[in-house]
Amino acid sequence: MDIQPETQIAEVASTHPATIRVFQRHGVDFCCGGKRPLSEVCGEKDLAFENLKQELSAAIDGSPASQRSWQDAPLGELVSFIVDRYHQWLKDELPRLTQMMNKVLAVHGERHPDLQAVGQTFEAILAEIAPHMMKEERVLFPYITQMDGLAQKGEALAGSPFGSVRNPIGSMEQDHEVLGQLLVKLRQQTGDFTPPEDACNTYRGLYHGLTEMEGELHQHIHLENNVLHPRSVALEEKLQAAVSA
Repeated sequence: MDIQPETQIAEVASTHPATIRVFQRHGVDFCCGGKRPLSEVCGEKDLAFENLKQELSAAIDGSPASQRSWQDAPLGELVSFIVDRYHQWLKDELPRLTQMMNKVLAVHGERHPDLQAVGQTFEAILAEIAPHMMKEERVLFPYITQMDGLAQKGEALAGSPFGSVRNPIGSMEQDHEVLGQLLVKLRQQTGDFTPPEDACNTYRGLYHGLTEMEGELHQHIHLENNVLHPRSVALEEKLQAAVSA
């Protein structure tokens, strides 16, 4: 891949998922804020472009050949991967983090009053995630899977219940933007997920779990915003064009 200052973050991360670790290491938003040129990020983070390019190229060259790129995979397969990998992870992990959060607030909340704000932000994240995943699994994803099936059979798309898939995608990306802002807030409130010196093991485990949650959501949102959504819009347009042809 020819990485240039004008190359978008999302393009690099989508084409070569191994580069995500590089972006994470430098605190670069590759999901909601991924549609920006690398030069802009270098300016914000005080990074020399050539140094960043070297790191990205090293990640690309060192990535295993078996690492999956979702740019060309069937969309139905990509949808299944997102549900099985990311939705299921959240469904399994969030109840555990909730239990830990409640325990830490009960034991340490009086000594660390800043924890109340952390708990409120976490609750706001929970309130966003559950209905968001439900809408995807019941509305958007079945439609994308249907389109993928039609494309594989060489059939045209008769119509859409949304007018255009851009409409539910726009709603999902608004949710992603809210989640992204809440994750930034959570990181700030926890001092980059750094527990205090008197933190018990549950406290430390909670912050470690929140760090993992942030990473999972960033990769999850990136895969939807920068791969699934644009590919779904393009597929719908192709299927609709077949009807009028």
